[in-house]
Amino acid sequence: MGFSRFGRAIAIGLFLLSTGCGTVRQVTEALVGIERLRFRLQGVSDFRLAGIPLAQKRRVADFSVTEAAQLLGLYRAGKLPAEFTVEVAVINPNDGVGGRRRLPVTLTQMKWRLSIDRVPTVSGVMAQPIEVPPGGESVIVPLQVQLDLMEFFRQTYEDVLQLALGIGGAQGGPSRLTLEVEPVLSTPIGTLRYPQPVTVVDKEFRP
Repeated sequence: MGFSRFGRAIAIGLFLLSTGCGTVRQVTEALVGIERLRFRLQGVSDFRLAGIPLAQKRRVADFSVTEAAQLLGLYRAGKLPAEFTVEVAVINPNDGVGGRRRLPVTLTQMKWRLSIDRVPTVSGVMAQPIEVPPGGESVIVPLQVQLDLMEFFRQTYEDVLQLALGIGGAQGGPSRLTLEVEPVLSTPIGTLRYPQPVTVVDKEFRP
């Protein structure tokens, strides 16, 4: 995904009014680098269901009697709070190849909305700015998620537990998750925003 042609023209035109070719080249390089930022769901960590860690659990039978009783009681009350960290990998391939300079980009803000099994759930904002260096090395952006699974998934007790285990259990992962993110970037020409959200999945890096 790139910035709009209109937005590019404005940015470059403003610089042409007051600067020479050298700066215009830097602006062009900056825009190219920004277009090439890529996002991918790297993983899920620290998943807790009603405060119970899931990292070592593979199936519903792995919950202790006490844990199962606690979860069943909450389920019957219509609540199953979950908290976990979604790890988003970001790369900036603007590595200086082809005579261009290496361009670091700072991800200053990123609004996000999480979907689970294509069901829209909660949203939030990245906690703090993160610099994404050039060269293709990925940087991990951690997003803290808190939600009540029962608010979005009216399923059987076992199905909800299987859903949680499929995301944050010992054999879980981000394949059932999708993020819509709105990156805000700090560059040599100032703050730039993507014209529309980026859909982030686990299978590939997407611009």
